[in-house]
Parts: sequence; C-alpha cells; structure tokens
Amino acid sequence: MYQSRWCLGVSRKAVGKPTVRQQRGKWVVRVDGIDTATGAKLARQLGTFTSQRAARNASSKFAADGVEQTDRGNVSWAVDRWLAGKSDVSAKSRSQYEWAAKHIRANLGGVPMEHLERTDVAAWLDGLAAGGILARRSIQILRTVLRAALADAVAEGALRRSPAARVALPKEVVKPGLEREQPAWSEAEIGRFLAVADGHRWAAGFRLSVLYGLRRSEVLALRWDDINLDVGTVRVDEGLIEVSGKPVWTEGKSARSRRTIPMDAVLRRRLRAHRVAQLEQRAKALVWEQSDLLFTTQTGAIVQARNFDRVLERLVRDAEVPRLTSHGLRHTAATHMVRHANDLGELRAIADILGHSPEMLMRVYAHTLPESLRAVSDGVGQRSAIFGEPS
Repeated sequence: MYQSRWCLGVSRKAVGKPTVRQQRGKWVVRVDGIDTATGAKLARQLGTFTSQRAARNASSKFAADGVEQTDRGNVSWAVDRWLAGKSDVSAKSRSQYEWAAKHIRANLGGVPMEHLERTDVAAWLDGLAAGGILARRSIQILRTVLRAALADAVAEGALRRSPAARVALPKEVVKPGLEREQPAWSEAEIGRFLAVADGHRWAAGFRLSVLYGLRRSEVLALRWDDINLDVGTVRVDEGLIEVSGKPVWTEGKSARSRRTIPMDAVLRRRLRAHRVAQLEQRAKALVWEQSDLLFTTQTGAIVQARNFDRVLERLVRDAEVPRLTSHGLRHTAATHMVRHANDLGELRAIADILGHSPEMLMRVYAHTLPESLRAVSDGVGQRSAIFGEPS
C-alpha cells in the first residue's frame, strides 16, 4: 500500500477503489493515490489484461486495498490545528512539538485523515525504528503528537476514530538511546566531585545542583537579587533554557517550582566569596555585559546550557566519579535527602526544596526509603522488648 521513503515513512497511498479502463486495445486496472507528504495525486497501474472480464476480476481483488474519498482535512491539517491550540506550554515543549509536527507533515501530512489506517501509522514508526536516524525517545514523541492531534480531531467530530490510538512503539530501534548513567553518586563520590568543582568559578552552582537539587535551568537563571546572604535564602522563580540555540527565560515548570530555599552556612560562605571574585573579574574585564546573573561567562554573558554541561563533564572526569548529567546531579541530591529523612514532615520539606509535589517525590524516590523502613522496624523491636515475652 505504500513505499518506504528514506526509511522514514510513507511516500504513496491508495485513496479510492480500483477502476478498469481500456487503453490501447488492452484493459488496465489502476487505483488513484496521493503523495503522503504533499497530497499530490499519484495514480498506480495494478495490471494490464486482454479482456474486460479479467480486468474486472482483478479489480475486485484489489478493491480491499482502497477506501472512499473524503473532503475532511488531512493529517497536516489535524496536526496544525492541535499545535495552534498549545499556547499554554513552555517554550521548550513547544519547540519539541514543532519538531514532531514537521516530521509528521513530511511523511504522513498529505493523507486525508479518513484514509489513514492503523497499519500506515505502524509501518511509519517501524520505518523510523529501522532507519537508524531517530532513537526510541524521539519516535515516542512523534507518536505522542500524532495521537494527540488525531484524538483532538475525533473530539471535534472531524474524524470517526483515531488510527493511532492503539499503535505500539516498535520493539527494536536501530539507533541506541543515550547512555544510561548511574542513578546517583555515593556520599564519597559527591565529596570528590565538590572538591574538584570548588576550583571553578561556577562551583556554587554545582553545589546548588548536587546538594539542593536545583535544575540546570534554575541555576543559570539565578540573579543576585534572588540571594539573601544575610538571611541565608535562595529564591527560585525563573528558568533559563535554550530553544533552537537561543536563550529563553521561563517562569518555572509549575507553581511549586517557584520557591525559596534556606542555605547552609558553607553555601553562604561560598556565595560571598563568589560575589567578591565576580566583582573583581568585572572590574578587570575590558568588556562586561550588564547582567545581574550569579553565573556568567568571563565577560558577564549568559552561560549556555551546553557549555555548563561541557564543564560538568570535565569536572566529573577529573574527579574520577561515574558519569552524571546535570539532571543526574539533581537526582543525586533528591536521593540523599530522601534517604536521610526522619519523618513525613522532612519528606514534605524535601518536596518543597525540589519544587516537587509530595506525591511525586514518593513515587519517584520511594526506592531510597529502605533505610528508613529498617529504622522504623528497629524502633518497633525496641518497644517490643520493653513489654517482654508472654508468660
């Protein structure tokens, strides 16, 4: 019913019942079709026969491959309508959706929605998996966006049912995903990393990540008016991310993400020293961008996320600890905070520090609680001993 194009998707799809036509003394069976990317009409000849009866018999066998025409919008129309309604998402999410929409338009966009079948969607995803260009996570995003767009069309009455609703992800994907990193560093590994990182001008930022669990976007967005060194607090109410290579300011992922965190004495001393060092660097610099950011380049400019990650990778290598990304630093901080929590009140406070809901904290980090469960069990055993053995 289709041919693979660049191992990425459908190039031609039949849209109509086969027809029988006389041509140059022969009888020809053909079926109309479309280019799935552009919607251009493409006819395909299915066979040539010496008699009309033979052609009609062949046509009936091919009929199951065709569907009736419709004027209800195509897949691109559905995706564009869905994307236009996503005005309440972050810039990063919108960029991701636009990337997915571009791929869908290029491969399935020209297909009228009523002509799209479950087998078409599955074949497209299988082609992506076999092509070696996209990893599983990217393919999953494409499927999610297509599902959402077609579900919207169903809800609006433009489509009877979604052919993508029950299509599974391919079992095998040629391109491997990102290398899995160690879930969290040990206390000793955290210590080795911080000892190496303390020599870098962004040392306090790495400390905020690996001990307090601040996201990379939150660290890079911190301004000096977010820091109260006298009281000892850090206000987190913005994020700095990259979209298409350009810095974009955000207001945080959720209301919980906007929070104020108390600092320990060591972090306060490090931030005071960092402030002095930054002012000295600013005074010596020939050019300095007028920003109030805590962590900048040597000319006061915004730190790009990829540069932050490059420095992190080098420090991790120098500290001779297992590889962790910036998200891994946050996960390490959360893991150790939860592991050392003494009661539900502390777990709630940890959720506030991380900008999580308590429910999410327990769902993601419940595996770190066995030590707490053992402590509770030991406490029960101690109380049990007071009551003694039954007589």
